[in-house]
Amino acid sequence: MRKVTFFNHAPSSHAKSAITKAGITVIGAALTLLGLVFLLLPGPGLLLIISGLALLSTQYAWAKLALRRSQRKLTQSAAWLDGMTRRLFR
Repeated sequence: MRKVTFFNHAPSSHAKSAITKAGITVIGAALTLLGLVFLLLPGPGLLLIISGLALLSTQYAWAKLALRRSQRKLTQSAAWLDGMTRRLFR
């Protein structure tokens, strides 16, 4: 009689992709949530939010849209700040 084992084969590519997607989701969500906490506390809040969204955008379309929107807003904010500092230090 043959012994039946459940873990005698390497995981299939479908299982690997599901595990990878779950890992990316957990790490990306954790980075994003930690970034939100650091917006209130001292720390690299925006950097963590952008990093989390960049990681999530590899798997989810909504995260890609949020990442593009945040990049546009950060670019606009940087341009505004640059204009303000140039006017102050003329």
